[in-house]
Amino acid sequence: MTRSALAFLALLCAVTTAAQSVSPTAPDVPEPGSVEAIASATGDPHFLSPWVSYLPQSSTVPSPRVFLGRIPGGPGELAGTVKTYAYSRALAAASPRVRLFTIGRSEEGREILMLAVADEAGIRDLDRLKAATASLADPRRTDPTAAEKLIAAARPIYYFNAALHSDETGSTEATIELAYRLAVSELPMIRRIRENLVVLINPISNPDGRDKVVDWFYRYLKGKTDFATLPRQSPPYWSKYAFVDINRDTHQQTHETTKAVHRMFHEWHPTVVHDLHEGVPLLMTWNGTGPYNPNIDPITYTEFLELSFHEVQTMTALGMPGVSTWNFGEAFAHLYLDSVAMNHNSIGRGYETFGNGSAETFRRTIEPSESSMEWYRPLPPPSGEVTWSARDNLNYQETAALAALDYSARGAKEMLRNFYKKGWDSWQKGVNEPPYAFLIPADQGDPSRVAQMVGRLIGQHIEVARAQSPLNLKEGSFPAGTYVVRLDQPYRNYAVDLLTPQHYPKDGSEPYDDVSWELPAHYRLQAIPTADASVRAASLSPLSEAPHPAGAVDGTGPVFLLKDTGQEGLLAARYRLANFTLEIAEHSFHAAGMNFPAGSWIIPAQDARAKAVRACATELGLDFTSVPAVPDVPRHPAKPARIGVWVPWADTDSIGWIRYSLDQRKVPYTYLRDEDIRAGGLRNRVDVLLYGHVDLELAEQIQGLPKAWGPMPFKKTPETPSFGTPAESDDITGGIGWEGLAQIQRFVEDGGLLVTLGSGSMLALEGGIVRGVRRAAGGVPRSTQGGGAASSAASQNAAARTPGAHVRVTFDRPDHPLAYGYPARTHVFRQNFPLYDAPRRWLRMAYCTTCLDGPEDRSGIVLEWGDPSASSFVVSGQAWGEEQLIGRPAILDLPAGRGHVISFNFNPLHRDLNRGDHRLVWNAILNWQSILSPKP
Repeated sequence: MTRSALAFLALLCAVTTAAQSVSPTAPDVPEPGSVEAIASATGDPHFLSPWVSYLPQSSTVPSPRVFLGRIPGGPGELAGTVKTYAYSRALAAASPRVRLFTIGRSEEGREILMLAVADEAGIRDLDRLKAATASLADPRRTDPTAAEKLIAAARPIYYFNAALHSDETGSTEATIELAYRLAVSELPMIRRIRENLVVLINPISNPDGRDKVVDWFYRYLKGKTDFATLPRQSPPYWSKYAFVDINRDTHQQTHETTKAVHRMFHEWHPTVVHDLHEGVPLLMTWNGTGPYNPNIDPITYTEFLELSFHEVQTMTALGMPGVSTWNFGEAFAHLYLDSVAMNHNSIGRGYETFGNGSAETFRRTIEPSESSMEWYRPLPPPSGEVTWSARDNLNYQETAALAALDYSARGAKEMLRNFYKKGWDSWQKGVNEPPYAFLIPADQGDPSRVAQMVGRLIGQHIEVARAQSPLNLKEGSFPAGTYVVRLDQPYRNYAVDLLTPQHYPKDGSEPYDDVSWELPAHYRLQAIPTADASVRAASLSPLSEAPHPAGAVDGTGPVFLLKDTGQEGLLAARYRLANFTLEIAEHSFHAAGMNFPAGSWIIPAQDARAKAVRACATELGLDFTSVPAVPDVPRHPAKPARIGVWVPWADTDSIGWIRYSLDQRKVPYTYLRDEDIRAGGLRNRVDVLLYGHVDLELAEQIQGLPKAWGPMPFKKTPETPSFGTPAESDDITGGIGWEGLAQIQRFVEDGGLLVTLGSGSMLALEGGIVRGVRRAAGGVPRSTQGGGAASSAASQNAAARTPGAHVRVTFDRPDHPLAYGYPARTHVFRQNFPLYDAPRRWLRMAYCTTCLDGPEDRSGIVLEWGDPSASSFVVSGQAWGEEQLIGRPAILDLPAGRGHVISFNFNPLHRDLNRGDHRLVWNAILNWQSILSPKP
């Protein structure tokens, strides 16, 4: 060997020795045992990055490993609210770089906590930093020069939201480890993040669901490691009302989790709101395939594309396979919790990781379609079986989060400048481009429904005012009291998005969720855009809270009348007046100088009813008229119905919105479980049985959760203290079974009224309770990304698709009680549901010439799809194959024995959004006696 070669080898050995003497974690010192524990819990070395391969040691701040007695994401254990919040408090108490806040309380009273992490200066200056982002959010009071001064001393605020969908179990422990790492690590990257950002971490955004899922894990899943033979992995409830739909609530703000995050947003004005979800191998960073929402500032789209591509690039460089972007959702609808940011000039984003729904380690299968090399997935995951653990899930979530935070820290000033620019652009559009405002007339038949829609706008910090005097504009004259949404405001784009129709392109990709959320369509109201800039000179009174119209009682006499002008509040009113006799007019009539349409109320003379009527008018914004005598008009009694709401244990989600709607209106009902249906005697308990939309095929609606999993109690015990709310059971498996179906049939035939919504109508129409109706096409409506592939295939291959759109309908029977308060031609909101043919007198019973289908009988069709007088079937959103839908039944009223079944081919109680459709259901409940005893 030559001398030069020997010298080179000596130099190489020296360099290698020196390199090995420098720890890759320097200047951090790994907490003893953390490296080994993390490596042991990781399913494959490629699923671990050096950033999260250890826990940095601290002599003053407790690590989650020390506090919990294990590493976060360790096998076989999950932390609930008690442990997570106790650690959060300990972390904040020990570190000057962490502060703890309570941002709300859940429906069951649990705290919703948030950690703020920054360097010592950032924590000390939190109030100043919040004030800076608030000033940047409103360019009307912060000119560009002032904005640049603020940006120089301000920081982006980056918010993480964990454990929203409770069975996606990994993000809670990922975020508390992230909080600890940000607080104590001295790596240059971590220091850069601390010094340039404020990081907000909500480790359990839905605490009720977290505790239920943790109790569920220890009761039913712990120790079970064969993924293919697991029982149900989720409890039947995550919160008082919603399940998955807790992440479909940003426009409405009905759930306490949503309210808490929205309050946080408008207090802190974070530049990024980042949701952590699970469902795609191995990590998908959202940005969507398009079509994109035109009312989101294009800067936002470039920002979340930049962040996503940076995460893919960084984690690919770290050797972590299966990191992808783009191929998830479409980014058209922004109705999710992170959308509070997208809709208010910030960045909403999220991850999907390959969560197990359990703390155990499994052998999981990655399908070939998920393991191919694509431009959006340059380093695919291994195809076939992999060992995947809770720690693997954490490794991916935390590594990606650190990559995003580092990118944000490096571009902090640009991020703040973009945040200011988006608010500026939105405001300037309202200044320079029509429309300049929306006019919302206060009296559109239902002042309270108008006020509710206005309240939704105000809840989004969209500025609304009332005209102090009449307005004369190009579009017409508007009286004093008209609501005015001027568009020269920072959230102009969101106002336009909520107040105008959506136009999803016909050639667009498969929508992930609804494609229409236009509030005037949902509320069946008008919001009139004006191109008249003089509206800005009008005298307006700003509103700081939702208005509350006060009703009135006019006239003299012992009889009270209520004119039906489509008021949604009539159901609530009937139960406020439950102690009094009430009749409903079946034809129009004239009294007290007014015309009263069919559906109007007549309250005969009774003791003490005057005080109750006045209280009802004041509370619900209804106008009553008193007259000397009962009008001479055909009418029927309207006894308050005893309402039963059947909630199957297999799917509580959509029916939770029915319960929410009734609870909000203080309308009493009986909660009926599967076992209550099986027990029978329903006609002795309820008059109207309400069965809502469920994402279940017919067999699952009847048989419920597999009995093989049972018995599966859902009751509060010392071992499962979170169970049993809002309902309990000794065994949630087995569904109603055939005996339960027979009991429902007996209820109807004994004179009960069964009302079914959406896919719940399968039970009546296909389960044999009524006869003569055939399913033409379609299945349950979830997409491949939101539900099962088989259901999606049935839905996507349907003859017609309306994936959350407002479409036109016509009453075939405009004199039917369901039509009260509606014009003969109107619109409703429809998702993808099965299509049904018009009823026939019988369906074929054998294959012979005289045994085939009987003649069509359209007498049971109350409402049909389509409006021959309209130029377009779609009001807002999009429809495919609408020609296959038009003319088919939208609502059926079919007799069975002494009872009736009313089946809706849509869901009129969808997520507390389509309030203009609610009256259709309320009409069934109010007029149940008349429907059961129709006049010839």
